[in-house]
Amino acid sequence: MSLCLPTYVVIDASSSMKPHEAVLNATLSRLHYNLATNPRVSEFARVCVVAFSTDVHVVIPMSDMEQVPAMPEVICGGRTDYGKTFDRVRECIEQDVSSLRTQNLDVLRPTIFFLTDGSPTDAHWQDSFRKLVDRDWPRHPHVIAYGFGGAMRDVLEQVATKALFIADGSDTESALSGAITGLLNTLIASSKTGQMQIATDVRGFNYVEVAQEYVD
Repeated sequence: MSLCLPTYVVIDASSSMKPHEAVLNATLSRLHYNLATNPRVSEFARVCVVAFSTDVHVVIPMSDMEQVPAMPEVICGGRTDYGKTFDRVRECIEQDVSSLRTQNLDVLRPTIFFLTDGSPTDAHWQDSFRKLVDRDWPRHPHVIAYGFGGAMRDVLEQVATKALFIADGSDTESALSGAITGLLNTLIASSKTGQMQIATDVRGFNYVEVAQEYVD
């Protein structure tokens, strides 16, 4: 039985990302290319790409990236709605884990890579987040967060359950590229060992250890 890591790349596509839309799409295309041309990683890490703003869009549903011809274009604009995003990702995990298991895969604990350049614009997002990471839910995911631009460290410290990366002042476009590279390096390392191996040396970011109460 093959090991499988359900991986969710959840990217802020709110209005603050609009000036960086072209770079965001180029970076996502690079992510797709690197996964699609590395069969070992694409077989291990099945990927779902989610873009969020006022609404939440599943850009690519849970897939083997080798089977995805191209990355659809993301259009930026709107608010930064965390709560709606966490609700939708929880729904995706519930469906995806069941589907992957029917493919005779040994499914590891899901992992969310959360990339944002801003702070939530909805007031009660924590309720949705608590449901997502509730330990009583057998499929509760790890969350690895990358914050850049106007992202607030104190907010992301509430979101990251496995690792947190805060940009060191690099411009948004460099930080976005660095975050995707860090994400890729984590998936490559994890595919070699069959378990989560976080690449903590990420260009343009400072690594922040997460409170041990979250890590299991």
